[in-house]
Order: sequence, then structure tokens, then C-alpha cells
Amino acid sequence: MTAGIPLVLCGAGFGPLHLAALQRLNGRFRLIGQLADDSDGARRFADQARMALWTRPDQAPLGAGVSCWVSATGHGVPVTERAVELLGRGSAVLAEAPLEHDELAACLRQARLGRAAFRVAAVASATPASRRFLGAAQALRARTPIGYVAATCTRASVQALLRLLGDALGALRPWQVREPTPLGSGLVVLGGSLAGVPIVLRVRNEVSSEAQMVIEIAMGSDAGELRLTGVHGDVLWTARSAGSGVLLGGTDAPAERETMSWLRATRGELAAFANAVESPGAAVSEAQVQLTLCRLRHDILAALGSATARPDAEAVPAADLAAAAVEAAADDAEGEAHRVPTGDETHEAGLRLTRLLEPAPGRDPLAHLPGAMQRLEAISLRALGELLVASGAVHPGGEARTAEEIVCALGAAPRHAWLVRRWLAALCDHGVLSNVGDKYVWRRALRDAGAAADLPDAYASLGFPPAMAEVHQAALLRLHALVRDELSIQQLLFRERQDLSAIAAYQDNVFTAYLSAAGAHLVRRCAELRHRPLRVLELGGGAGLTTTAALRALDGAPVDYLFTDIARAFTAAAQERFGRHRGVRTAVLDINVDFTAQGVEPHAADVVLAGNVLHNAAHTGRTLRRIRRALAPGGWLIFTDSTRENCAILTAMQFLLSPPAGSPLLGSEDRRAGTDQVFVDAPGWNEELLAAAFVPRFVLPSLESPLAVAGQHLFFATAG
Repeated sequence: MTAGIPLVLCGAGFGPLHLAALQRLNGRFRLIGQLADDSDGARRFADQARMALWTRPDQAPLGAGVSCWVSATGHGVPVTERAVELLGRGSAVLAEAPLEHDELAACLRQARLGRAAFRVAAVASATPASRRFLGAAQALRARTPIGYVAATCTRASVQALLRLLGDALGALRPWQVREPTPLGSGLVVLGGSLAGVPIVLRVRNEVSSEAQMVIEIAMGSDAGELRLTGVHGDVLWTARSAGSGVLLGGTDAPAERETMSWLRATRGELAAFANAVESPGAAVSEAQVQLTLCRLRHDILAALGSATARPDAEAVPAADLAAAAVEAAADDAEGEAHRVPTGDETHEAGLRLTRLLEPAPGRDPLAHLPGAMQRLEAISLRALGELLVASGAVHPGGEARTAEEIVCALGAAPRHAWLVRRWLAALCDHGVLSNVGDKYVWRRALRDAGAAADLPDAYASLGFPPAMAEVHQAALLRLHALVRDELSIQQLLFRERQDLSAIAAYQDNVFTAYLSAAGAHLVRRCAELRHRPLRVLELGGGAGLTTTAALRALDGAPVDYLFTDIARAFTAAAQERFGRHRGVRTAVLDINVDFTAQGVEPHAADVVLAGNVLHNAAHTGRTLRRIRRALAPGGWLIFTDSTRENCAILTAMQFLLSPPAGSPLLGSEDRRAGTDQVFVDAPGWNEELLAAAFVPRFVLPSLESPLAVAGQHLFFATAG
């Protein structure tokens, strides 16, 4: 496996979305630093990304073999000037801003001289909505001639619109731009043709500080009209014979949220840039397209004339419009969407059912949670630092070492190497270690971190039984033996107890109680909306914590409840424990295998419950699509999972997630590949849900809640 193409970010206009896009390319790029002004924002971003910050090009290792991503904002140097300079050094360049024809020609000329790849990003054409539109447009053109195009955009979006139209029509030439017709409110209408197809273009010809990507396209033919409602919107087909629009992709392709849409588009553009870097000759045709776009954009902007200043408009509250719309349709039947529980309702139910809404006078029952969790984290971090020093893996004042060298010095079992790397990341995040050039060096010890003897009080504050503190104390005292596989975490967890009730005991705490109660409330609400027995499929039921809460909430309601787990020991225990409930069945089921092949038919469930199990998926997307097929239309997915690791988990329970020797780490086939992270964060889950044709409804608890400190969340989504 290659180390990836070295990449320098040029400019301060980068953020978490750009980093997330890079992470999803499975190592095709290796981020080495940022070239930007020495501003607070640039420094914060460089620290967040753990990369070097250079303020002058001569500080950065530029040249052949290095790629540069040039942002349109924030670096104080015009994009063209910076791009030409970098290309002159032999660095490949991806430029974000639209360029004038002469500017683009200068970049392409310098790219040829420097034998370097150059590409202008076309992110708007790479969003999921745009790609669906372009695919449908190609299929339509193959069957019938395009009769007209009607489009709307802002002045700033002209080039992005032209790129989309060129790809949709298969060409831009020949074109013709007729005299404009100014309308009110800054609107200008242009007539003409593209690729010989008549076009009407409506442009909001205003100067605005907001970078608005507003694009709408309608392509008509004798067969009907194909419409794109926005680069993050819907693709609609209205057949001439039908008269009503059809959402292309149906409910299996809901409109992506804008952030997720930009993330996918940016990832696609970066992949195209990597291809250009690896095969510069393949970029010639793309360069010709860009030159043509520049000429056409110039003609259109010349016809539009100078932009007008954007006037202050009278605010019309959207709520007023929405209220009027609802009132006008008040006689419509209430749709299913209006009956879906809200996040606030579910959160309050979770608090009420766990009696967290009954504080003592003048006392917030949740206020102590962050402090208790911070004590656990500090104690765990201190133990990790002491282990590294005591084992000689890291020396205060000693030379820097790579992660591989530290793993070797610890004598860690190969299957735990990923966990050691997560330890190093956590120690860097808290300032114990520094990471420079992929090497780690001791920085400082934690002060007043507490010791293992302080664990019982912290765990008791979080609602855990004493056994949890005892296990964690034992783990911290024997970390070296655990990481060397001289001792297993299972030996500490169960000791003389081998029954399944031991597992349930470790799961009993304030956070899981709240999440189980909130999930049970959703199950009850779903049952109330059904006019037949509720069909529930529980995945990874384990020791039955989620099951107990759900069946208690259903309280005698007619139900067909299928409890499943990959381990027969769990299904056998569940049959003995829950078999007295009418309608409860058990079965062995592996979430990484096709459900139908295991006896779960498509559309067999109204609700799928999954308590802290989906991170065990080899590929989260495939598992979610299996769940989607198992749900009836409009069915509910309710699952809990950790969205981040904490240091307490890293030094104890995380050992359970190390794969058997020779087996891949969890998530080795999906977005987690190469990251050593086994948990998916909340934005990542929402993106996966959207891709699997779910509609994400809400995530609990909110980030502002003290309950969020454990990094455990409940996700509620419906089958689109």
C-alpha cells in the first residue's frame, strides 16, 4: 500500500468538511501541511488537523511529487498567482475558484512547462443530486432530442451552471447569447442557445457577500420534462402523458442534507484530482472543457453587464408562509410524518422514565456527570502515560518514536496495535504527547489526575455498579499484561462469574438507562400508531437490556417480537427470560450476512431495534441497507451506539473490540478503514442513513446535555 500523495492545503478557507473528504479517500492523499496567513483561524485549523502551518512558500516542501489544493479565500494571494507559482515548482494544483480565460490559460501553460497536473474543481457537478440529474439527462438524450432548457442561477453560480448544462447536453458549442431583459429585484433574463438547444436563463445579477450556490434546471423534450431543483435538491421527471412529477430514485434516494452532499462532492473532486496527479495526460480534455467554459462565462457576464448592489429586502418570516400553507390544507388527512415523535418529546420521556426529572430541591441531577466523566478520563490518561514511561516505550526528554516503534517497545500483541495507536492519539489530544512528523515525543505529565483508587466514587456518580470500578481498577493495574495478551479482558470481567447477568451488570448506568428508556418510548409510540400487532426485530440483543425496556414499555400490547443475536448463548438465555411474554421469539442472526438468507423476509418489521451493536458491522452501509429491506415502508429504525471513544473505554472495554489474530479490525471495509476508529460519529451515521434510504429524524442526547459526555447516543430514523 502506498503512503499517499503528499498534499498541501493553500489558504485558510478549509474546514472539517475538507478533512472529512480527505479521510474518506482511503489514504490516496497524505496531508503534510497548510500554507496560509498566520491568523488565529489558520492556526486553530492546523492544530485540529495536526499538521504544519507555513506562512511562506519557501517554508513548505513544494515541488515534483507534491500536490496542492488552493482555496479561493483567506490566503491573501490571488488564486491564479498562487497556482502559477506552485505549478512552476512542479507541484500539482487543484484550484477552487472560477478563473478568467487568460488566467486559466496561464495556469495550463505553466502546468505544461512544469509537467504538473492542474485541475479546476467542479464540486457543484459532483453532488449526489447533480450526478443523478446528469445520469437521467444522458438517458433522456439517448431516447429523444432535447427541445429546450430553462435555468435559474445567481451571478456567482454561472460557471457551475454552465458546467452542469454542458455535461447534461453533451456539449456547449455552438452557443448564442441574445440581448438581456432586466426584470425587477435584480433579475435579468437571457435568451439564446447551447449546443443548438434553445435556452432561457434567469440570473440574479447582484453582488452579495454570501457565496450562494443557487442552481435550478429544467430540460424539456416531447416525452416530458426533467428538472433539477438544486445541487442539493431533488431530480424530478414529469412525463408528458402523466402530468405529475416522479422523484427519480423514489424514496430510496431522499435529498441529502447540504453538508453531507458537499462532503460527497468534495470527495469525488479529490478522487478526480488524484487520478489527474497519477496520470497527468488524462487532464488534457478536462482543460479544454474549462477553457470553453471560461469563454462562455465571459460572454454571459458581458451580456449581463455590471452587477447591482443587493438591496435590503423586506423580511417575510418563513413561519408565516408555513402557517398559511397549513391553514389552506387543513382539511387534508394528517400524514404519518406529523405523527412521528419529536426529539424533545423522546428526551423528556427518557428523563422521566429514569426518574432524572425528579431532582432534589435546588439540585440538577445531571450536573455532576461531566465532572465524574472527566475524573475517569484523567485517571485513565495518567495510567496510559505511566505505562509508556515504565515500559520504556516513551522517555521524558528522550527522542521521538513512531507508533510502530512504541507498539514494539510495549511488546503489544499485533491484534492490539490499533488500540495502542488510539492511546497515542488520546494522549496527544490531552497534551501528554506531541506528534511531529508521524513521531511521538513526551511533552508533560498530567497533574492532579487521580489514581485507580479514585475510580469507585467516579463510577458510583455515573450510576455504575461497584463491579465496574473493580474491573477498571484491575485493568489499569495490568494494562501491560492486557496489551501483550498475557491476560484477557474477559478474565477480568467475569472472574468466577460466567453467567450472562454479569454482562448486564456492567451495562447498568445513567447513560444506558436513559437511552434504553428513550428508545422504549419510541417503540411504544410506534405501537400506538399501528392497527395490528407491532412487528419488532431486535438486533444484537445480548444480555437483554434493550429488550427489557422495550417489553416493559409495550406492557401487554399485541406484538410479534423477534430477539436476535449472533451468539446462541444469548438467544437461549433470552428465550428462558422473555419466553413468557406472548409474541416473543428468538433466533440467531449475523448483521454482516444477508437477512433474507437467515430467515428475515423483506418488509417483515415495523421497528428494528439495535442496542450498541451496529459498530460491529464490517460495513455499516451494507448492514443499514439490510435493515432497510427488512423494514416495512415507513418503518422505524431505533439504535444506540457510541459515537466516540473515551479514555475510560480505551483502557478497559475497548480490548473486547480487538479482532482475533489475523482478522481485520471492525470497519475495515467502510468509512472507518485505515483510521483505527471502531465507532462512527453522529454526522457519519446520518450520512450512512441517508445513503441507505433512511430519513434521519433526531439524535439524543443533544451535545449541550450533560448526558452527552459519555459519547453514547440514540438515533431515530424512518424508512423513506
